[in-house]
Parts: sequence; structure tokens; C-alpha cells
Amino acid sequence: MAERSPLLIHSNAPWSSTGYGQQCGIFAPRLDETYGVGVSSFYGLEGARLNWQDMVVYPGIGGDYGNASLLANAKAHFGGDPRGGTVLTLMDVWVLDPSVVRQLNVACWVPVDHEPAPPRVLEFFAHSGAIPIAMSRFGEKMLTGYEPLYVPHGIDTSIYRPIPRDEARSFTEFPEDKFIVGMVAANKGNPSRKCFAEALLAFKHFRASHPDAILYLHTEMSGRFDGVNLPQLLAAVEMPEDSVFFPDQDRLLLNPFSHRAMANVYNSLDVLLCPSAGEGFGIPVLEANACGVPAIVTDFSAQAEVCGAGWKVKYSPTWTAQGSWQAHPDVQDILDALKAAHKADERARESMSRQARAHAENYDADLVTSKYFLPALEQVAERFAARDPVALKAAA
Repeated sequence: MAERSPLLIHSNAPWSSTGYGQQCGIFAPRLDETYGVGVSSFYGLEGARLNWQDMVVYPGIGGDYGNASLLANAKAHFGGDPRGGTVLTLMDVWVLDPSVVRQLNVACWVPVDHEPAPPRVLEFFAHSGAIPIAMSRFGEKMLTGYEPLYVPHGIDTSIYRPIPRDEARSFTEFPEDKFIVGMVAANKGNPSRKCFAEALLAFKHFRASHPDAILYLHTEMSGRFDGVNLPQLLAAVEMPEDSVFFPDQDRLLLNPFSHRAMANVYNSLDVLLCPSAGEGFGIPVLEANACGVPAIVTDFSAQAEVCGAGWKVKYSPTWTAQGSWQAHPDVQDILDALKAAHKADERARESMSRQARAHAENYDADLVTSKYFLPALEQVAERFAARDPVALKAAA
């Protein structure tokens, strides 16, 4: 068997519960079947290397997104030659140091959640020499001038699949006789990119005429990660106390829900609520759809393509500190979507469930690997070989 070309994924540790960490955990083993994969972790590991599923996970230093550790980790994984393999970053690129990246052969699996792409994102690619790999068609369009490749995020559709709602609720212990709206969203940043305020305002008005409705917020509630104090927000919108519930916060933070547990959560929902200001991809929407659950999303950025069944709400453009535009979802349109989801009869629900599942199957992780990831990495190697006199070894 030919020696496998080394590939170093620079992202969150593959066991961490973040979106980046989950995608790293899904794709690192699949790519390791073709490449010699290691993980350079800037979140989730410090102090020493660990072996995970027969792959080395290299540590970060001091929470600086790996700028102080990436070069050393690459040299270690590539046998001392910083250009002896490909580095694949999975993160926001504007926090990376271009002077470090220029010393390596780097491809960036990059989110874009503004229109146009923020100046700092474009400046990074202009100054780093890195090759962009867009994770959405929206992102691909925003990066047109930099010849992006395209690889979507993916999920394990054998885990995220429809199961009977009563069976799922027996695991989650959600109330059996309630119409359950769920948000699965990281509570980071204030004002919130996940638009908790708009979502809660809409649900408050929805609950007033639909007393059987319950809102499940799968998120950290206190805002400790520079997020929103959700109990304070709930009080401000005068939300009835019995209409909202959260997961156990210790478990959420210290013993994250497994993929199978999350599949039960999604299958317990009647609709997923995700009216974000912008998404680089939007994994919860895809996971819910894979379980046959429709979603309510803002008709902006990657959300419009990731949502295969549900409702896409109107928005107003909003300017952000990144020097570009995101979306302010319309509260009335969210409310109308919630009413439509509640009103849908059994036949409509079954049709949406089939549509959602069929759409999600296009993002199965095995399919994404063979159809998109491996061909993209081959193109990355070809581009670096043409650019650099030292050619990379071809994948086996």
C-alpha cells in the first residue's frame, strides 16, 4: 500500500461539542482512510498530545486560535517539513495570522455568513495564499474572486433519522401532549447572531393563542460565553414561566449530548426554530431535517439552502461590526411560520417529513466525503504542486 499523504486538520478537538468539533469528529476518521490525518486542536486540548481513533491530536497554546501552535504542529505531523502535507483549517479565518499560514500549504474550509464576505475574510485570503473551500453555495458565491472549492458540512444520516415521536419523547421526557418548538443554538455574542430576542418575541405572541405550545431552548442559559442572559430576556418579553424549558446545564456544559441523544431531541420536536442573522452552514437545521422535522429559518446566507423543508422568513438587512450585512428576521413572519407549523394537518406533516429527509440525505457524511471532500483535496494538492516547486505526495 502506498504511503498516505499527510493531512492536518486545524480546528476544535474532535470530541468537543462545538459545531466545528463535531464536524472534525465526523470527517477526520473518514479522511483518514485516504490520508494520514492528524488534528491540530486550538480548543479542547492543551498541554500534551492525545491519540484519538488512531490519530494524533496535537494541543493548542493559550487560546489564540492556534497561531502559536499551528506551525509546530504541522512540522511534527509532516516530519519536520512545514510544506510536507496539507493543512485544512475548519474555523473563522479572520482570526488566523497570515504570516504563519504563508509558511504552510493551507486550505480553509471556511464559513461565510455575511453578504458580501467581510473585508477581513477577503484580506486573509489575499495575504495568506490559502485556498478557500466554501461550506455552502452561498459562501462559494461570496468568495468567487478567490477560486473557492465547495465541500458542504455533513451528518451521519444513519443516526439522524426519523423515529416515532412518542418513542423519542419517552427518551427525552418531553411532554407528550404539547406542541414543542425547539431551538438548538450556541449562546455566544450579544446581540445574538442566533436572534434569541426575535425568536422569543414571536413565540410569546404564538403562545398567547396556542396554550399547548412549549419552547425548548437547547443552549447555555446564563450568557457566560459573552452571550445573552436568557432568563433576563424571558422576563423582559413577559414569557409565561411554564412555556419554556432548558436542558440540564451541567450536562450541557460538562457532559455534552451524544449524536444519538440529539437525534431523540430533534425527533421530539414539532418544528425547529432557527431564525439566525447569518449562518456559515447551520448544522441543527440539517440534523432536524434528517429526522423528518421541518425548520423555520431566516431566508439568508446558508440557511436558505440547508433548509429542505419548513418556512423561510423575511428579514431586513443589518450592518455588523465585521463591516458587512447580515439579516434581522421579521418577528411577524416568524409568528406566521409558527402558526403554519401548528396548523399543518397529518398529511402535510408527513409530506414535509419526507421532503426534509430526502433533502438531508444529500448531506450524508459518506456521500460528502466521496463526492466533494476527496475531489476537493485532490484539487488542493494540484494547486499547491503547480504553485510550489516541491510537489506534495499524491494520496493513495
